[in-house]
Amino acid sequence: MLKEYHIGIDDTDSHEGMCTTYLATLIVDSLENHGVEFLDFPKLVRLNPNIPYKTRGNGAVSISFISTTHKIEEIWKECINLVKIHSDIKAENTDPGLVLQIGKPDPRTKKVYYEALYTVISLKSMKQILNNNFQGLYYSIKEGRGLIGACAAIGANLYSDYTYEFIGYRDPSIKTSIRMIDEKSVIKADQSNPLSFGNYDYVQNQLMITPHGPDPVYVGIRGETAKSVIQMWNEIKIQENIATVMLFRSNQHTQPHFPKEFTGKDIKPYYSVKVRGVVDSAPYLITGGHVIVSIVSNGKTINCAAYEPTKKFRKLVRELITGDELMVYGGVRPASDEYPITINLEQFEIIKLQQQIARIPLKCPHCEGALKSVGQNQGFRCKKCKYQIDKKEIGFQFKKRGLYSGVRYVIPTCAQRHLTKPTSRDDNLQFHLPSEESFHKEFHDFLKNRENLLKHPLI
Repeated sequence: MLKEYHIGIDDTDSHEGMCTTYLATLIVDSLENHGVEFLDFPKLVRLNPNIPYKTRGNGAVSISFISTTHKIEEIWKECINLVKIHSDIKAENTDPGLVLQIGKPDPRTKKVYYEALYTVISLKSMKQILNNNFQGLYYSIKEGRGLIGACAAIGANLYSDYTYEFIGYRDPSIKTSIRMIDEKSVIKADQSNPLSFGNYDYVQNQLMITPHGPDPVYVGIRGETAKSVIQMWNEIKIQENIATVMLFRSNQHTQPHFPKEFTGKDIKPYYSVKVRGVVDSAPYLITGGHVIVSIVSNGKTINCAAYEPTKKFRKLVRELITGDELMVYGGVRPASDEYPITINLEQFEIIKLQQQIARIPLKCPHCEGALKSVGQNQGFRCKKCKYQIDKKEIGFQFKKRGLYSGVRYVIPTCAQRHLTKPTSRDDNLQFHLPSEESFHKEFHDFLKNRENLLKHPLI
């Protein structure tokens, strides 16, 4: 008898190595050997980036397929074995979770996904769901906090907006932080593939498709379509052997982690929030090159921080003045002995700009020389031609601001988190949104061509 199944997996990696997407790739290989029918690409689902006990990018993976019921027990045992072998369970914060959902995703997993995007979910509440009429199985190691992400990945809705990521993996035994790749080829390929994005930061002259840790990911290429990321992969020049590749459909860079508006009185530590407020004092610089601006929302004053790694974004924050109304987006950092509760800015959007007044004229109306005050309430005299004007003749005008209403100002590519929506995606490029049947077909086409993608020539 054929049935629909969904596998979710999370929290198997660490800062010292491994990667949940790599483990998911091994599970796809195992499922393929069992002759299952895949319903979709494996889904790479990013969750609340502010969770304090996350390993790296807080990304979970789900895999949807159809199989005969008599095979599922063996499939489940193989998945557990893969988790045991390939999870970095020696790492302190690694708590793997594996979930198998039988049939259509439980509506409760959809709620878990929604809440896991911006709140903090307790492991106790997650286990209550799994132990209360849940149609499926679960397995965990240590505390099993990964069960939360595994369930969220199964419940993820990636139909209104989504992106793709093509990942090339090196041998997991390689632990260097350096990836050998021809940077010029990445720039050239990026410029010829407009539907792929975030490959290179042209402001900081920084390569973005290669990570910097000891994990098995060699490159991660993101884009609007499966075709665009595969084309980008085929055009870059690599300098290392590739062990395997996989193509994921993802919520990355779609900004789902700000689903509701908060006020200053109801934000909580580690939440992802968007808050409407009014600037109540001039932005200022603190030690480390960070910029702080405070806003008032629902009667409460909140600090918002633009940190040094956000580079020129800090200059935009310093353009704000008292009275500007804006919507700020970011993660909530808890209060410390030194600083109050703070929103770490990912972006802000101007709702209403305060008019800024400047005094005119700044120069002599006769010779355009510099004016100098001749005493309190006594007017001004030109340093050059000595022409004197009364103070009453000095007028005022509105100063042109460096910011614009209705514009979304986002941290630069080099500082963006996985869920941050880059400004290049402000236009709806996903006019091509296909049906679920198309995902099914596209992924099977990818699997057929996968061996050819591994034959990438080295330079």
